[in-house]
Parts: sequence; structure tokens; C-alpha cells
Amino acid sequence: MPRFLYTAQDKYHNLTNGDMEANSREEALASLTEKGFTPIKLEVARDEKGSRLLIRSLLNPVGNRLTILDQVTVIRHLGTILSTGTDLLAGLEIIGRDAVKPKVRKIIYDIKARIARGDKFSTALEVWKDQFTPIFISLVKAGEASGNLPGILLSYSQELRKDYAFSRKLKGAMVYPMILVFALLGMLIIVLTVVIPRLKEVFVSTKTDPPIYTKILFFVSDIWLHHMMTILISGGMVAIALFLLFQNNKTRHYLASLLWYLPFLNRIQKNLILARFCKTLSALIGAGFPLQQALIITGDVAGRKYQTILKTIAEERLAQGILFSQALAEHKKYFPAILVSVVATGERSGQLMRVLKEMAEFYEEEVTYTLELFLTLIEPILLVVVGIIVGLMASSLISPLYRLIGKIR
Repeated sequence: MPRFLYTAQDKYHNLTNGDMEANSREEALASLTEKGFTPIKLEVARDEKGSRLLIRSLLNPVGNRLTILDQVTVIRHLGTILSTGTDLLAGLEIIGRDAVKPKVRKIIYDIKARIARGDKFSTALEVWKDQFTPIFISLVKAGEASGNLPGILLSYSQELRKDYAFSRKLKGAMVYPMILVFALLGMLIIVLTVVIPRLKEVFVSTKTDPPIYTKILFFVSDIWLHHMMTILISGGMVAIALFLLFQNNKTRHYLASLLWYLPFLNRIQKNLILARFCKTLSALIGAGFPLQQALIITGDVAGRKYQTILKTIAEERLAQGILFSQALAEHKKYFPAILVSVVATGERSGQLMRVLKEMAEFYEEEVTYTLELFLTLIEPILLVVVGIIVGLMASSLISPLYRLIGKIR
């Protein structure tokens, strides 16, 4: 069904912008008139799969999505504004007016326009479900039903802020290994571009036959010098292609699934998912969701491997009267014994939400510890690799050079 972008005037002569789906232009005009709007401008919008939006997303993939920091800012400010007694439309107007990024402003004003037309806040958010997580939309529904939307927004913004700090900590831990890798690449480029060609001139001018390993370096240097632009352009295109692939959710899920087969990283991957599982489930239970519904929503953010398991537990095992902890114990590969034991304790004491939140913090600490241990091991390994490469190149260049000097004497 085509999507139409419109500019219209309401009964109070205020201009509003938005989009809608309709089978034809006439149907779109009729729909706007029925809602009390006077259409001023109406045009067919490109579908998200259209070429114009596709090219725009390729040129600026990051700018097409809200970052965690953007979400924290919007949700926290909206919760603060609503807690003062300001109505939702006025709060969205304030945030949209003060937004720095055009993308944030566009989303906020679109949500505001939909609410002004009679949609619920959660319904308007679902239009932008690629920007906001399923758990946030579900929590907003719970906040609307309970009348505690400001409290829900402030609580969720705090959790998002913790996630943001945690992700920054993980990224910061990878800085030193990346510096070593780029330093090695820079050194190789300098050697291949400057050092080896000059050394080759010495051997050619003296008509000396270098060893085979030195000839290999000369050959690699010749390829680099003669095809430098081609290699750089190809490398840049590969880097861009990989970057764009990582922007795709399906590709990220596929690459993340490969971590399960790596001996050390699979532990980090599993603990990350368990932390997300515990935190999400705790937040949903705290918002008043039944356990079955909370498990299905949690499956949407826990990953494909866990999604099927959690859906089965919610729709089959819990419906049969089996305890949640017993259902988890049936999947020992995915849920460790310590988690099952803590969940059983929470069920008996009626503190399931609290113990899940504590387990989320536990698994986040485990991820940090495991990552630090991994980096503690990988850093000396990288240093040894760099040292070996530098040593081999130095011996391949200096050794024949000394022989040449000896022959000249």
C-alpha cells in the first residue's frame, strides 16, 4: 500500500505534518478530511525500500538510527517533563523544539502529530519500532495502562544510561589492541613504501643476488608500489561494505551467532545475552506484565537462540503449570545452574523481579571480568606477533645487507 506525506491544517488553523497509508490519492484526501484536517500538500512517499532512501541510508547509515545516547536524552527529558504535570503533547513539543539532531526532531514531531490525531503514545512509537526497542514500547503500553508513564520513562532511561556506560566500557577496552593492529599496518606500509625499494636499488646496482626471503619482500613491495591505489580503493570498499553489513540487524545476528563457536568469546556472548535477559524480564515484571507475556517480549531482545526457547516456555511449559525455574532447568545449555537456582529462590520468596535484577548485574560484571581477562591474554599475544613480524622483516633486510657490505670489503 502506498504511503503519502502530507501537510494539513486542523480546525484551529495549526499546521501539522505526517504520513499515512492509502490505496490512492483520493482515499488519502478523504481520510484527512474525515479526521478534520484541511489538506495543503499531499505527495507519494518513497517506501523504505525505495532507491532514494536506500542510497541515503548507504551514505549515512549511522545517522538513520537513534543512538543509545539519543534515546536516553529523549526518554529521560520526557519523563522529567511529564512528572511536573505537563501533558504529553506539550512535552513532545518541548523536546522536539530543543532537539539538536534533525532525525530526533523529525521522529518527535511525527509522534506528536500522530498523538494529536488520536493515536496512543505506544501506537505512535510502533511506527518507529526500528528506532525504539520492543521492551520500551511494551513498557510505554504498561505505563499508559497504569497511569504511571513518567515513572516508567524515568526508570527505563536509567537502565538505558547503565547500558550506555557499559557499552562504552566494553568499547574502551578494545582501544589498545586496535592501536597495536593499526601501528603494525602503518609500519608495514612505511617499510614496503620507503625502506625496501631503497634496499632493492642497492642490490640491483651492485648486481648482488639476495636470498629468497628477501626476494619475496621485494616482490611484495613491487606489487604494493605498482598497485597502491587499487589496493587502497579495494580495501576502502571492503571496509565500507563490512561497515554497512554491520548496520543490518540480520547480519549482526548472524555474526553474533558465530561467536558461539569460538572458545573464549562464546562465554562473553552468552553472559551478555543472559544479562540482557535478566534485565529485560525484571523490568517487564516490575511494570506489571504477566510472566508469560514478559517472556515473549524478552525473547525479541535476547536473540534468536533464546527467542524460541522462551516462547516455548511461555506458551507451553508455564501453561502446563510447570514452575519457571523448572522450565529453565530443561535448557541447561542456555541457562546455567546458578541462574536456575536464583530464579527458584525468587519464585519461592516472591522476589523474582529483584533477584533477576541482581543476576543482570552479576552477568554484566562477569562480562567485564571475562573481557579484561581476554584482553590481558590477547595484548601480549599481539605484542609477540608484532615482534615476530618486525624481527623477520628486519632479519630479511639487514642480514643480506651485512653480507653485501662484507663482499664489498
